[in-house]
Amino acid sequence: MSRIKSWFKRTPLYPVLRAMRDVFRTRSPHDRIEARDARATRRILRTLLRPDDNCIDVGAHAEDVLAECLRLAPRGTHAAVEPIPYLAAALRARFPGVEVHHAAATDTNGPLEFTVVISAPAFSGIRRRPDLAPDLPTETVRVLGMRLDDLIPPDRPIRLLKIDVEGAELGVLRGAARLLARWRPWVLFEHGSAAAVYGTTTADVFAELSRHGLSIWTLPGWIAGDPPLTCEGLIAAVASGDYWNFLAGVATGPLPTDATLPAERPE
Repeated sequence: MSRIKSWFKRTPLYPVLRAMRDVFRTRSPHDRIEARDARATRRILRTLLRPDDNCIDVGAHAEDVLAECLRLAPRGTHAAVEPIPYLAAALRARFPGVEVHHAAATDTNGPLEFTVVISAPAFSGIRRRPDLAPDLPTETVRVLGMRLDDLIPPDRPIRLLKIDVEGAELGVLRGAARLLARWRPWVLFEHGSAAAVYGTTTADVFAELSRHGLSIWTLPGWIAGDPPLTCEGLIAAVASGDYWNFLAGVATGPLPTDATLPAERPE
């Protein structure tokens, strides 16, 4: 049976059936959006990454994007930034070839307090999200805040920067100003209502990326070849509650056809 399953995962039919499974398995609107964006992320990574590309994963606890970067760019040098101690240790164990930095990516260097949501570590952050239940157990840990410009060698070309930091994305971007200006990488980032606890607006994020010449799309919009979002369009997309994952980059030509893309990774 295991041989049959392994063979089936290598057939062209497998990604199609897996996508159908994701659609029918989801129950809530949030889950459907997450499944949509997970499929779009895989498609985008397959389109953008080349074997020698270098990537950075900030907030790498989920591991899925980092694993795809390693698969699609096996000759690249990849870095992961993860502030939660046991998750940073898990990343080092699973990905021994990755530079794992136990730190929080910010716009200033120095020690800071980080709130870990014990039962849902994906919601952890430098500041507690305002939408968390007040009785949700948390713990505060001390972690080093570091600018990406000081963590990543300045002569290393960066193709992809992924950011998932529960509202602290503006600080990550500001701490990577030199990197963004020099390499203008693709930026796969999460942005939504959690940014308010940092005093960050959607317009702030738009302005920071724009000053480096980076346009912004929703993930489905980039795949469809839609024009980049205006600032007002980004604000509307976030306010709709239907989008919280976005792609920023230098506007390029048409998306390659599926026939030119690498095969998806079997689960």
